[in-house]
Amino acid sequence: MPRALIAFVGLLAIFLAAAQPLAAQQASSNSDAAISQTLQAIERAWLNAEQNHDAAAFDTVVADDWLAIAPDGKIQTKADRAAEIKTAQLVSATMGEMKVRLFGDTAVVMGSDDETAMENEKRVTNHYVWTDVFVKRNGKWLAVASQTAQVK
Repeated sequence: MPRALIAFVGLLAIFLAAAQPLAAQQASSNSDAAISQTLQAIERAWLNAEQNHDAAAFDTVVADDWLAIAPDGKIQTKADRAAEIKTAQLVSATMGEMKVRLFGDTAVVMGSDDETAMENEKRVTNHYVWTDVFVKRNGKWLAVASQTAQVK
């Protein structure tokens, strides 16, 4: 076999070996982007559920064992929050920017929103920052933990 052909085959093998992890990384990056978009859509649906007093929609994005730390520091269960959603005086809500970090079948979504509610017959607007933890269970992303803080 001519030396040039051997050298070409050797270089081709090195190139293919180097390209394989790059292709896998690019495929993972595309997959991560799709998951990030999915989780951000879930967050927007969650905020819409709160704004529309739709506890049933909230129920679809939160795991049964979900726990949250509310802005006042109290721990809420899914049932606690669903009851609040039904009676809340939320008038409007606007989602801010979100950041998503993926760790396999676990994801952390951090973001903010502005909410206007009726409090003592007055419109009050509050700015919140929050962190939600999602886990993929049976092929579906569900929130399992949340923490929200009010920024003044």
